[in-house]
Amino acid sequence: MSLKNHSKKNLFPFWGGLLAALMVSGCAGKPWTTPLAGERFEQTSQLIDTLLLESQRCGPSLDGDLALFYADPLEKRALSGYLQFSLPGSYKFVVANPFGQTILAVAGDQKTYKTVIVPEKKYIEGGMQSFGLRHKLPDEIISGSWGEWLTARNQRPSSTITAIHEDKNARGQWVTFRHNKNEPAGMSHLLLDPVEKTPLSRILENSEGKIVAEVTYADWITLGECRQPREINISGLDYGVDIRLKLSNVRLTDEVKQYSLPVFSSYIQQYLP
Repeated sequence: MSLKNHSKKNLFPFWGGLLAALMVSGCAGKPWTTPLAGERFEQTSQLIDTLLLESQRCGPSLDGDLALFYADPLEKRALSGYLQFSLPGSYKFVVANPFGQTILAVAGDQKTYKTVIVPEKKYIEGGMQSFGLRHKLPDEIISGSWGEWLTARNQRPSSTITAIHEDKNARGQWVTFRHNKNEPAGMSHLLLDPVEKTPLSRILENSEGKIVAEVTYADWITLGECRQPREINISGLDYGVDIRLKLSNVRLTDEVKQYSLPVFSSYIQQYLP
C-alpha cells in the first residue's frame, strides 16, 4: 500500500482532485443507435429484473486492496491502499507506508467526510455538499449511486426503463433508466452483454443531456453467487483525464457498515461546512 509520484504533503489535494476530475465529461457522441421494441425490448427488460434480483442476494459490503491511477496530459499519479465500502455509499480508504503505518485515511458517506493526514498531524471534517461546491462537482456525482458504480450491480427495476438501444459497436444493448426521486435529475445508461448477462459500461447523464461520467468494467471475478469487476475505468472526461481503479483480494460481507475515523487531541483539527 503505497503512494507514487506524489509528496505526502499533497495527499489530501490529490484525493480531492480524483473526485473533482469526475465533474464533467467530454463531448463525445452517444454510443447507441437503433431503439429496440417488441420481443427484444421485453427480453432485455426481463434480464434487467433478473440482474436486480441477483444483486439483492449479494453482500452489501466490499473490502479489498485498491490501486488508483490518475492520468491527464500533464502528469500521471498512483495511489494504493485498502478500501472498505458498504452500499449505498459508506466508505473508508487507508494508505500506509511500506512499514504498514497509516499515512492517510479518508472515511465518510454521501453526507460527510473525515480525513486524517498523519505526517501533518491534521484532522479534517466536512460536508459533502460544500465539498462539491468548493471543487465544482455536480450534484450528479455527490448524490449519485456510488454503490452501483463501484460494484457494477443493477439496482433498478425494469419499470424505470425509458428506452433500450443497440450499441454502435455491437457490444450489446444500452438500457436507459430514469432516476428516482432521491437522485439528481437525469438519466443512467447501462450497457449490457445479453449473452454473458454482464454489465460492460455505465453512462451518467445530467438533466441537460450532458454526459457527466462514463464507467467501464473488466476483469470480473466470482465471489459465491455474486460477480464483481476488479477493474473500473473512468474515461472520456474533460481535460483528457483518465482514472483507473484496480481491486484485488476482494471479499463481500453481508453486514451493512458505517465507517468513521478517530479524532486525536494532539492533531490540528479543521472543521468545514
